[in-house]
Parts: sequence; structure tokens; C-alpha cells
Amino acid sequence: MNSDERRAARRARREKARADKRAERIKDCTLENVASLGSLCEASEKAANGIRWKASVQRYHLDTMGNALKTHNMLMGGDDIHTGFVRFTINERGKPRNIAAVKFPERVAQKSANQNAFMPAVRDSLIYDNSANIKGKGTKFAVDRVKKHLADHYRKHGSEGYILLGDFKGFFASVPHDGAKDVVRKHLDDEGLIEFICSQIDHEDGDRGLPLGSEINQTIAVAYPNRIDHFVLECGEVEAYGRYMDDFYAIHTSKEHLQLILGCIEAFAIDLGLTLNAKKTHIVKLTHGFTYLKRKFSYGENGKIVVRPTREAVTRERRRLKRQAKLVASGVMTFEQARVSYVSWRSHVLDMDSHELVGRMDALFWELFGSCACSEDPPPEARIGSFDHIPTETTPRYPRGFLLPEND
Repeated sequence: MNSDERRAARRARREKARADKRAERIKDCTLENVASLGSLCEASEKAANGIRWKASVQRYHLDTMGNALKTHNMLMGGDDIHTGFVRFTINERGKPRNIAAVKFPERVAQKSANQNAFMPAVRDSLIYDNSANIKGKGTKFAVDRVKKHLADHYRKHGSEGYILLGDFKGFFASVPHDGAKDVVRKHLDDEGLIEFICSQIDHEDGDRGLPLGSEINQTIAVAYPNRIDHFVLECGEVEAYGRYMDDFYAIHTSKEHLQLILGCIEAFAIDLGLTLNAKKTHIVKLTHGFTYLKRKFSYGENGKIVVRPTREAVTRERRRLKRQAKLVASGVMTFEQARVSYVSWRSHVLDMDSHELVGRMDALFWELFGSCACSEDPPPEARIGSFDHIPTETTPRYPRGFLLPEND
């Protein structure tokens, strides 16, 4: 056996090992498993989390088994379970987003398909630092990975270096239907399941766009630029790379090398039918700090990785508190609603290096709402926000010592 034959034999063994591993991974990713009564009932409980107050959800759970049986028969019979979208627009930090939500019975079927088949089939093909929409990962995982990558870079090269920050323009709206279906066919073998998921894609008008509001569409969007991820990580010779949905970054000591990587990413994006957002795609010097996932990253003293909220986020919260104070004073909003809103924002910011900022925001909160909380002004320690306060049995337990007036 000559060298060419040995290489061919090694290649054949590797391809067989990959095929065997894939077959083992997707052996349960079938329409029968998705449409089983157990899978549908479990999916209905998960789909109801956070929206059990809705009448449609309560009606479904009045006869969970009967509704699950109806969905089972439709899926196994190849019937179309789509009953139309509920379309509405939300405003996220000044940016309108068009949502196309499916009715609850269809949402149950989609969740079962995604959790029991599609995501298990897709997950192992994703790079480790692809963090969105994956159980056990998420935003906090992505932030921790950025911090680790920056720390590794500092140990090798100090604070000198560059980071490429990129974003796909109109990501969900620009994904071609044919490309999305190719992702489904690549990871699944069961024809009935492939037909069901592809039919969900076709329900959106036109030949482009994945509607926001579908769990399956989120998984497709996570996997769609996977070719770019593997190219940059395996062939791009960068020090670090990560992606969270349509936001990505790459770190290297050379700006010229990152410019070359950016050109390759742009070529891949064009082939996939995607477009880079020119306003949000740029190369930044690490010593200047950068913004990723609405957080400001920078190097501190001795290479400490400092993560703070962006200036825009703090300004937006200050303005929100002032608007809410007027609403509470006029009786449109209750003090408890304003407090819950602020505690949510405060808990989010406390995960960053921003304790002094939180103290100032606590003081502003009690300055605006102190007279609404109780008949007397709150004590001085409540105004400045004491983190040494230990709640008593009668005091609500708010995150990290969020202090209430004594007479609340």
C-alpha cells in the first residue's frame, strides 16, 4: 500500500467514524418521537412558562391530553397545523421589530420538534463559542468567554492588539428560505420531520426571512452562519472567535490580518445571502475598549478585565426612572411596579463592575420615589444604598441588599 492509498484509507475511516457518530446522535430525532403524547405534553408545559395568564394557554391546558392527541394525529397524518400568525410590533431601544407569533397549539408542536429533534441534531456541529439559544449557555456564558479570551490575550501579548466586531444586517429577515431548508436537511434524516420543519419556513411570504417568534427559526438562525464560524476558527489563524446570533468578534495582534479575515467573512456572507452591517462592523484597538452585547469591555490595571454597562444604557434607565416617578405621582403606575422594574435593571447591572454606579442609581431612585414609598422620608442609608443590610423575616429579599425604607 503506497502513501496515497494510506491517506485514502485514513480519510475513509474518519468519514465512517463521523457518519456513525451522526447516526447515533440523530437516531431519536424522528417525527414519531416529536409527535408522541409524552413529548407534546412536556412541550406544552415548557411553552406555557411565563404566559400561563393567557386565555389561549389556559384553554389548551383544560384538555392537555386531548389537544396533544389532536396535534399527534395531524403531525403523523402529514396535515398542516398552521393556523396563521399573530403579528405585532415591539420597540426595542428605539428599534422596531416585527413579530410573527404562532398560535399556542402550533407553538407546542414547534417546541417539541426543536427540543426533541432539531436542536440535539444541530448542537454538536456548532462551535463552542456560539452561545445563543443553547441550553446551558446564553448571554452570561458569552460574556464570560469574551473575558477569558481577553485574559488569554493579555497573558501572551499584553493589552496591545485588535478586535474585529461584526454584525449581520437584518439577520432574520434576510435568511433565504432555500438556505434555511438546506440547514434542516443537512442535520436531519427523517423525511416526515424535515417536511414539517420546512413547511414552517414556507409559511412566511416570499423567499426570504424567518419570522421572529418561532423557536425553530431561532435554532436555524443560530446554525445558518456555521460555515463562517468554522472557517474563521479553524482556518483564520485568529487568537479567539465567538458569535452570539448575528453579533461576532475575532481577536488578533495584527489589524491587517483582521482586515483579511473581514474580507473572507464578507465573501462567505454574500454566498449565504447575508449582508454585513457597515455601521456596526469595524476593527477596534483593544486598549480603547469596545462594546459587545450591550456591555463595555476594557483592560484595567494589571490586565484586569473590566465590564461595565454602556453609557446609553445608564442614561436610558435614568430617564425611565424619571418618567416612572411622574406616572407614580399621577396614579397611573404604582410604586411597587416602579420598584420591581428598577430591581430587575439593578440585578442585571450588579453582574458587572459597576457597584459605585449602582449606589448612585439607588440614591436617585429614593430621591424620586422616597415620598411614594412611605409617609416619612427614607433613612440616609436607604438613599445611598447599603450593601451590608441583612433582610429580616418581614423584609422582602431583594438582590444584594436592595434596601427598603423602614416604614415600607
